[in-house]
Amino acid sequence: MTRPLTLILSAFFVAGCGKQNQFIAPPPPEVAVQPPLIEETTVYQELSGRTQASARVSITARVKGFLKSVEFEEGQFVKEGQLLFTIEPEQFEAAVRTAEGNLEKAKADLEIAEANFKRRKQAATSGAVSELDVLSAEADQKAAEASVSIAEASLMDAKRDLSYTKIHAPLAGRISDSRIDQGNLVGVDATLLTEIVSVKPIYVNIEFGEREALPYLEDMPNEQNPLGGRGTDGDAKKKELELVLSDGSVHDEKGKFDFVDNTIDPESGTIRAKIVFPNEKGRLADGLFGKIRLPETIKDAVKVPANILQRDLGGSFVLIVGPENKVVRRTVIPSTFSIGTTKIIEPFDEEAGTGVAAEDRLIVSNLQRAREGLVVRPIDPAAQPAPPADPGKSPETPKEQPAAE
Repeated sequence: MTRPLTLILSAFFVAGCGKQNQFIAPPPPEVAVQPPLIEETTVYQELSGRTQASARVSITARVKGFLKSVEFEEGQFVKEGQLLFTIEPEQFEAAVRTAEGNLEKAKADLEIAEANFKRRKQAATSGAVSELDVLSAEADQKAAEASVSIAEASLMDAKRDLSYTKIHAPLAGRISDSRIDQGNLVGVDATLLTEIVSVKPIYVNIEFGEREALPYLEDMPNEQNPLGGRGTDGDAKKKELELVLSDGSVHDEKGKFDFVDNTIDPESGTIRAKIVFPNEKGRLADGLFGKIRLPETIKDAVKVPANILQRDLGGSFVLIVGPENKVVRRTVIPSTFSIGTTKIIEPFDEEAGTGVAAEDRLIVSNLQRAREGLVVRPIDPAAQPAPPADPGKSPETPKEQPAAE
């Protein structure tokens, strides 16, 4: 039994040594490819800013006195000329009456001085009085006239101070709360009573870079057009701007440039600007945070999926399928614009060897297996047939219907 077993093992050993193992290379990895999308696209640059009331007025007491009444509801909309506060008027009314009395006395003194000057002037013709007496009478008349002017000015001051005891709204707008309660002394050190802001229209203050500012600088005021873009129709697309609020909603009105500063800050490279919105419904309040969307149309925008962009020490790049189905690395320069999951990159520059052309095949899947120089099998996802049926499952046969009785 030992000898036959030895012969069998020897036969297997000889048979095994007669064949050598051969390495079979794995098939090229499959990668989905697609060309870049090149088309005219309108993109938006978002710049942060805050709303600013078109007018703001601080209401202060212009005369010293005790606050008698508050005539408005805090936070309401007030009309121009509406009564807001009343300061106790008694002392000012007394000052007016005193000034009126002083004016009447000055007028009476003037009448006496005029009559005295007239009589002495007539008496001087007959030599009854000296010339010095005439000059003295004339001086008294001029002094009396000056006293009348002073009394009239004092009366005007007294009436003006009396008018300041009733404080009216200098403009229409939203009023804040009353900073001073009724009965307190006001008019000391310019006491602030409340504030009114006008938000119709309303402004949004922004700062944007000089590169983005160049198209808008074309409408800057000049000798022929002192108002700049505000005085002409200009490019409507440049003028119509959107405001995105902090909750992501877009304000239902379009804004336009109302002011662009006359200089660019050399330190930050930005320029100040002011966008105006009609705010007809009053939905925008002073001090809101928002983003202004500046439209820009790119004639031949190169759009690629954002998830295929890669970056290393050499910069941003994408992988494409080149000649002989070999993976090629192509340097790209991403722009600041994105639309959903699509990224816009700088156009193809053949001389610099950057960017992608319309005929390039971008690798959009299996990126972890694709590497530069590797041969791959490109697949167009749009041209893939339907997946085959599972061979483990047999097609269902229709169930036999029971025969009718």
